[in-house]
Amino acid sequence: MNFDTIMSKNMIVMKFGGASLADIRNIRLTCTIVKKFSKKNKIILVVSAMKGVTDKLYEITSLIRGKKLEKALKLFQNIKKDHLITLKVINKKQRAIKVQIELIKLFELLEIFLRNVHRKEMTKAREDYIVSFGERFSCRLIAEALERYHVLAYPIDASYIMATTSQFGNARPLYKKTEDQIRVILYPLIHNNIIPVITGFIGFSHDGCTTTLGRGGSDLSAAFFAGYLNAKALYLWKDVGGFFSANPKEDKNAKLLTNMSYSEAYRMAKKGAKVIYHKAIAPVKRKKIPIYIRSFLDPNARGTVIS
Repeated sequence: MNFDTIMSKNMIVMKFGGASLADIRNIRLTCTIVKKFSKKNKIILVVSAMKGVTDKLYEITSLIRGKKLEKALKLFQNIKKDHLITLKVINKKQRAIKVQIELIKLFELLEIFLRNVHRKEMTKAREDYIVSFGERFSCRLIAEALERYHVLAYPIDASYIMATTSQFGNARPLYKKTEDQIRVILYPLIHNNIIPVITGFIGFSHDGCTTTLGRGGSDLSAAFFAGYLNAKALYLWKDVGGFFSANPKEDKNAKLLTNMSYSEAYRMAKKGAKVIYHKAIAPVKRKKIPIYIRSFLDPNARGTVIS
């Protein structure tokens, strides 16, 4: 399949962070935004874990490292309960048996791993495997939620398509080694107008181990796919309306920066601004792809454009 024949000028990549998936209200806002954009664009969707889940998974790795298995399993059960309740609310009238089975299988897989790994050393590779489950859970929930909005969507685990270096906890995407997976897995979905809902933050090493891209890695995942696919734009949906001259939560006189250069955004992100992961800028800068920072709470607001 020649991607040039199915690729169009209206390809965009959209990334939704944990806050936009925090609860059923925000998930519905997310689905409404995706549905609106999907009417005129081909979309690649990248999602983070639900709000707070990655932190809880890191806490589980710390508990396992401290030989506190029972506390780790209790926290695991809380994560499981929250996701299954969210799925139930998404499907008030229809029972999503397939998705429920997939989620339960993932939870069983993680629980077995936790029970086994507590007897072993908690290596960075094992930690990456554990924390990767947050995105694996969320991508299935969001794909199912989109189906309820009559938007064709399919969950994709990036640990099967994004090749990375073996720097566990801070891996770097590898373009050439990812090409085959993108052609085999993503192209057919895009061709059939099905939105791939891809796990952000994670990939796989040369020997098939799950890797993570570090904190903020979902931004990098989205930028990677935008750059690779030559998208016309990258949208990062946050709980803030863009870059401000100061922290708007602390300074009521903070002004929205509506336009920024890639270099300006990189410098601010590098200094600690959490609006965008600094490593996410280079992949789109190379292709001169604009980045739109928008608030999912106010999707019609102007936001910040980085170009």
